[in-house]
Amino acid sequence: MQTSRRQFFQYMAVLGLGSLYTTPLYAKTPKEVVKYQSTPNNGEKCRECIHFIPDTNECKTVEGNIDPNGWCTIYYKDPNYKAILEDNKTTQ
Repeated sequence: MQTSRRQFFQYMAVLGLGSLYTTPLYAKTPKEVVKYQSTPNNGEKCRECIHFIPDTNECKTVEGNIDPNGWCTIYYKDPNYKAILEDNKTTQ
C-alpha cells in the first residue's frame, strides 16, 4: 500500500493535534525566571495579585510556596482584591 503525500500530511496533522490534548498544560515557572522575592516591590504584594491562591499560599503560575508579601515580575493586581485591615485600630 502506497501512501500519498497528502495522506501523510493529514496523518501528521492529526497526530500533532492528538499530542496537544495529551500534554499537561499546568507546568509552573521557576522562581528564578520571574525574579521572585519575598518582599514587596513599590507596595505591590503577591496577596493582591490575580495569580495568588490565598488558601494554600501558592501561585497559579510560579512554583513553590509563595509569601503573601512577596513579589515577582508577572505581578498583576487583581481588580477584585479587597484590602483587609491588618490591625484592629477600628475595633478598639
